[in-house]
Amino acid sequence: MATIDEFEDATQNPNPPRGTDGIVMGTMVGDLIDGAYTGDKDGDMIDAGDNIFPGNAPNDDIVEAGDGDDTVISGLGSDTVYGGNGNDLIETGRFASSPDRGFPGLYGDDADPEDDRDVVYGGEGDDVVRSGDDGDTLYGGVGNDTLDGGDDDDLLWGGYGDDKLIGGEGADTLYGEAGDDVLYGDGFPGVFDPVELPDDIDPRPDNNTDLLFGGDGNDTIYGGDDDDTLKGGYGDDLLYGGIDDDYIRGAQGNDTIIGGEGADHIFGGADRDLIIGGTAGDIVNGNERGDDYDTLDLTGSGPLRIIYDADNAENGTVQFLDADRNVTGEMIFKNIENVIPCFTPGTMIATPKGEVAVESLRPGDKVITRDNGIQEIAWTGAKAMDWQTFTANPHLKPILIRQGALGNGLPERDMMVSPNHRVLVANDRTALYFDEHEVLVAAKHLVSGKGVHEVESIGTTYHHFMFDQHQVVLSNGAWTESFQPGDFTLKGMGNAQRNEIFELFPDLRNDDGLESYASARRTLKRHEARLLMMK
Repeated sequence: MATIDEFEDATQNPNPPRGTDGIVMGTMVGDLIDGAYTGDKDGDMIDAGDNIFPGNAPNDDIVEAGDGDDTVISGLGSDTVYGGNGNDLIETGRFASSPDRGFPGLYGDDADPEDDRDVVYGGEGDDVVRSGDDGDTLYGGVGNDTLDGGDDDDLLWGGYGDDKLIGGEGADTLYGEAGDDVLYGDGFPGVFDPVELPDDIDPRPDNNTDLLFGGDGNDTIYGGDDDDTLKGGYGDDLLYGGIDDDYIRGAQGNDTIIGGEGADHIFGGADRDLIIGGTAGDIVNGNERGDDYDTLDLTGSGPLRIIYDADNAENGTVQFLDADRNVTGEMIFKNIENVIPCFTPGTMIATPKGEVAVESLRPGDKVITRDNGIQEIAWTGAKAMDWQTFTANPHLKPILIRQGALGNGLPERDMMVSPNHRVLVANDRTALYFDEHEVLVAAKHLVSGKGVHEVESIGTTYHHFMFDQHQVVLSNGAWTESFQPGDFTLKGMGNAQRNEIFELFPDLRNDDGLESYASARRTLKRHEARLLMMK
């Protein structure tokens, strides 16, 4: 299989000389060229044994479809097809597919891995090209093309346009070139394939090792099974490694990279990259080039511990933990400006029985409060947020409060909260400016301070719990508020949650009731909070 450097150096599609006889010729209108086609003026036909070119087998057809929206079914043999201008459908040998590499328990090796090596040039137009087994070469040309390599080690070149390239079984090489392309190293994600297995149980870990290069444009690339190499190129690309040990490079642009299973090597490249997830054995390097601000989002990666390098906070190690907090594996990261920790165990809330994950709390559970000792929870709720919601409503993105960012070592652990969630601030400035020893400040108003950041996330869940009155509780060792209903927050809820609160607190249906559910502390406005953040 070609290397990335060799693949990038290729700038011209090969264009072998064409003969003038022994070629199945189409017309200038849309033709159906298959085994029954008789429109060639010299009498050449598909699979008629009339190939006259040296080194070719009798059924190795050469087809020039010509202009128009043609359908070509070239049949058996190693065929060469020129689609010409128009939106063509070209199928070569897909009815006799037998992978070169056998798979134990399913099928054996191909008895003849050289008898169906097709070459197709789609030409100009939105073409669909599907090939069968053996190593095929497919060029889409100009237009929004779909190329499906079928089985074995294929070369697919999309050309200019928004193309879809499907490698299929085999060690394929896919190059999207210009346009917003979608590349699949194997089949479609989420579709079961019995030969796509993790390497540790895969009897053929070499049958899907693909090289996938997006080229220019905002491309989407899926690696799939086995150890793949993915490169985004220029543009804001989305790259999925899939299972096994992949090499993924975003290159230029604001890329999103998901390594998937296996011990992956991930390089963000230039500009602002988002690297999602991680597993033991991964090595992640955000890179420092371009408009650089890289994010490592560990949401969904399970219990973990982050250890930052003492000399460079952009480097560190992620330790993955089991239920007993034992280390099960590690991931190394470098040049990452923003790490979003996973809160699968939950933000830890202080209770009489010890710390409990916020998502585990239920009505009736007791929690330690700052003002009123042990109090019983009246209501709990949660709101799931996905990346579409954050994209449409960027003001709802979560806020990460680093360990120690609130002073005096608080919070004791990194904490991620909703932007309007308020934390308790108590220092000399609160008394000086506001004549209050303690105040509440929305997390979003603390973002200008050191260690408090708005973060990019593909999704999270905001958890709430509510008492008979507003309380201040311990979250990850820092004092923060419980849920306080207001006109804005109630309108943002779903009907079921809002009606549940109204059933528990019927007075909240009117303004007087909302006003009587008073805040436990004075809440600072944005311009007031800035006074606390001044150097």
